Amino acid sequence: MDGVLPRAPTGRPRLAAVGAILILCLVGAPLMSLFPLGVWDVSRALTMSDAGLEMFLLTPVVTGVILLMVWLATRWLEGFGVDHALTCAVLVTGTAMTVPVVVAFLAPEATPLSGGVTVNIAFLTGAITTLGLGAAMVTAWLPGRHRPGALPALVLICALLAILPLLSEELRRYTAAEGSRDLLLEYGRPIAVLDHPDWTLAAAHRTHQGLRLTYHGADGSPLYVVTWNDAAVAEGIASGCEYPGVWCRDLDGTLIVHHSDGYPSELRVHLDDGSIVGLVPDTGTPADPTSTIHHLRPESPGEREVLAGGISSRSWR
Repeated sequence: MDGVLPRAPTGRPRLAAVGAILILCLVGAPLMSLFPLGVWDVSRALTMSDAGLEMFLLTPVVTGVILLMVWLATRWLEGFGVDHALTCAVLVTGTAMTVPVVVAFLAPEATPLSGGVTVNIAFLTGAITTLGLGAAMVTAWLPGRHRPGALPALVLICALLAILPLLSEELRRYTAAEGSRDLLLEYGRPIAVLDHPDWTLAAAHRTHQGLRLTYHGADGSPLYVVTWNDAAVAEGIASGCEYPGVWCRDLDGTLIVHHSDGYPSELRVHLDDGSIVGLVPDTGTPADPTSTIHHLRPESPGEREVLAGGISSRSWR
């Protein structure tokens, strides 16, 4: 099998073919990837307007446009003497049609750039097609008469598309960890921490009650520490105990809040600095955190930076 690049009389691949492939990947493919986004917007508008006939007619139009893109890409590559031009054109067009679908449904967080979904889809399409056909072009320099043609491009493109959901998950974890670190450092009130060797700080969130720190145990189970804000403190530590299906009891200075399932849903305590802190086990678990409540304490001076530095993307599940 021949490679995708034709050879000059000297035996070296022709640079014009290399340029044609790169232009198709870096310019043509990102532009093609905008077509599925437009089809999605049109189909959604037709669905909302209950236009059944127009939806039926949309299918052949979309098919025709895709075939036109394949034909134009093939003619472009053939004009520069690229071997396996049709195969390369199908790979580039197919990738441009597939990347928006993968990003929309399987990898919504695969946005390495800050320009929005459209910009990231165009970037990913250009990167994947360039890497794929780049692998096929590299084989043109391999010694020997038999070369794998466009097969390396097909294998690498499929592998990169399969990796996109993993990249999305990793970016989601990184973004969430960064947000938790920033929130922890910027929170303007003293906070309570759980000083227990079996629990590791994993995340921070702002709630209507104040700042909620999420700790993970050795088995991955979460435990939440909520430092109440001024508004919540003003309502008193027994806030919510008057609601139907909720009953509270005091145990050695700790207010234990129960719901209808009978298990403690929250433990509340006054710390030495006057703050109110809630210790909340995971919803629906029979965990009893009464032994853990005594490990709550106010943060130490300068400890906030250490706590924020301990939050990593690996903490997010």
